[in-house]
Amino acid sequence: MSPFLITKILMGTLGCVPAYERFFQDGVAKHKVTTQEYSPKSVLKLVVFYEAHNDRLEEARRGMQTEDLTYPQIKLLDMGFWQIGFEKDAGSAR
Repeated sequence: MSPFLITKILMGTLGCVPAYERFFQDGVAKHKVTTQEYSPKSVLKLVVFYEAHNDRLEEARRGMQTEDLTYPQIKLLDMGFWQIGFEKDAGSAR
């Protein structure tokens, strides 16, 4: 099973790691947040990044609440870095 599929399943079921797919990898690479490979070291670097930007990220996360359910912290990073990677790709396609 590929690391992408493993992380996609973990994100969808537990919300404990981001899905290490192309756009997420491009997003973290653009901002030099962590490695592009799924590993304990990479996930720990994401934790350090989240803690360093906790105030702004928690404010954004509170705004994404659905009824009584708030997105997991890692899901917020997953969506944000995916969007950065997607926009980077879209910009290079022009």
